Amino acid sequence: MTKKNGFVLVLLLMSAFTIKAQNSDLDSLRQILSDLRGKEKAEVLHQLMVAFHRKVPDSAMYYSRLLAAHGNKIDDHNYVNEAYNVAGAEFYRKNNLDSAAYYFQKGYDVAMAKGDNNRASRNIGNLAAVNFRRADYEGALKSFIARLKIVENDSTQKVSLAKTLNNISAVYLRLDADSLAIPYSKWSLEVKRELKDSLGILNSLNTLGAIYAEAGLPDSSLYYSKSAVLLGEKLGSDLAIATACINIGFVFNQEKSSNLDSALYYNEKGLLISQKNDFESKMAKFQLNLSKIYSDKKDYKTSLEMAGAALPVFESLGEKRQIAKAKENMANALNQLGRYREAYQYLREYQILNDSLFNTEKTEVIGELQIKYDTEKKNQQIALQESQLETNAALLSRQMLIRNIAIAGALFLGLIAYVIYRIKSRSNKEISTKNDQLGKALGERESLLKEIHHRVKNNLQVIASLLYLQSDKTDDVSVKKLLEEGQGRVRSMALIHQKLYENEDLKHIPFEDYLSELVGEIKKTFGAAAEAVDLHIEAKDIQFDVDTAVPLGLIINELSTNAFKYAYTNKMGGALFSVKLEKSEGQYEMTVSDNGNGIPDQALNNTQSSSLGLRLTRMLSDQLEGEYEFDNSQGTSFKLKFAV
Repeated sequence: MTKKNGFVLVLLLMSAFTIKAQNSDLDSLRQILSDLRGKEKAEVLHQLMVAFHRKVPDSAMYYSRLLAAHGNKIDDHNYVNEAYNVAGAEFYRKNNLDSAAYYFQKGYDVAMAKGDNNRASRNIGNLAAVNFRRADYEGALKSFIARLKIVENDSTQKVSLAKTLNNISAVYLRLDADSLAIPYSKWSLEVKRELKDSLGILNSLNTLGAIYAEAGLPDSSLYYSKSAVLLGEKLGSDLAIATACINIGFVFNQEKSSNLDSALYYNEKGLLISQKNDFESKMAKFQLNLSKIYSDKKDYKTSLEMAGAALPVFESLGEKRQIAKAKENMANALNQLGRYREAYQYLREYQILNDSLFNTEKTEVIGELQIKYDTEKKNQQIALQESQLETNAALLSRQMLIRNIAIAGALFLGLIAYVIYRIKSRSNKEISTKNDQLGKALGERESLLKEIHHRVKNNLQVIASLLYLQSDKTDDVSVKKLLEEGQGRVRSMALIHQKLYENEDLKHIPFEDYLSELVGEIKKTFGAAAEAVDLHIEAKDIQFDVDTAVPLGLIINELSTNAFKYAYTNKMGGALFSVKLEKSEGQYEMTVSDNGNGIPDQALNNTQSSSLGLRLTRMLSDQLEGEYEFDNSQGTSFKLKFAV
């Protein structure tokens, strides 16, 4: 026998003796269990539960149930809490998330009742993780915030505080509430700086850069993302640098031609880092971004190459949204290169995939609602089973009491009182459950309405994009002008649906916010020609439903577009565009004015004017059953009085 074989044999013998010794110890614990009482029995049950935990799930859960029952009997919440925590963990490992959530909740309730913050923090954190995994983001948020209340004032739990803040931010991002995610991410960054956690700081900087970019706050996004680049270079983290470059490139690319060079620089830098480290998915994202940038720079050949390189990566990863974007970019590049047949094919594939994404997301929303309903139903079943176990234990205890002290009459009265109590409790519980179901149904209805408005907005934006592509194809100035005007009208309607799903009140739009964003976006489209024009928007505390908001938005779109296009051509300074909306005695009065050149009397007085904008303004005013008038004595002023 060689030395190597001899050594292996010794190890095997030692392992066998160790396993045998462990089994012998467990058998010994089982044998003495029936003879023990009080805390000695609880400690042996605890040892058996821990020994089987993560190794033999059924045995671990069996001893956890015994330990929970015995811990309640001797009034020791520590053992009860440990039992519930192990049961929850075993159910989580078996992917039985409903049962896991039930036991983590029970553990949290026990710990809070006894003022044990450390165990309460652990249990509610586990419950939050379960809710997040089963896509119950509202439940996860509630649990994480409960944990935050426990750890935020405990100086020994700074690490848990930072993780909890990150988790809350992540949940808000899943709920499309970027503005609510920001303060928690910033708070987490402060805690990590206190802990001097360099990698944690780096992750928080990149997270904030991404959130601010999505929220449309470019300056803040650039500040945090560039800080991440500097710290990533210091720590030698190429992954963090690449992530920051994605955020920076996204911001610069959103600002179009004024920052295309900066967008190009950071995306190419990120691409080189990703290629060096074989960050496949990030490499494809940079290529997709560069495809758009080169398209904006009129380099359609390079744009096509970049999108074509990114497409197979996204297809292998199954990222349908990115596949759709790549095909859209390829369709646009091929169209500009005169390869119309290929462009048509990719555009058709893009449209089919985009429709499929919409249907998939709608199905996922319905599926999530169904999961929530099924989860509530299963929780009720688990609670009923637990209640039945407790009831059986109570009956057994009373039977033993009857045999020991022979007080049959007293027990009989007690049983009657117990039955009456259970019937009354069950009735109250059923009423409470029905009220909860009604509340959830209303919440689900609001979620679906928000989803509908979101999809309508997206479809209108697709129409606007198609109008843009059509206008880019034609050299006929009059046709191009009509298509661009149509694009503006579609976007004004899309913005209304965006404001509806962003607002908590799904029926009414805060009109001052809508006007500020609409007129501001129209001003941006005219570039340097409109930079000197000051805007004055006033519609305080005024809200409209969609039937009123759409015609008003289109009227303001026509008047503001006309003003920025013609009114200030000879204006040397002090240019002003104003929209004022007031309510008085149940009637609204809207005034849209500029101090520019003014519209000629002939155009204003001619009801058959060739200007589509003026005809559309009159038609929409009539649709609102309003009284209107134009005045060109000092610039152009339009007044509309209407009732809602």
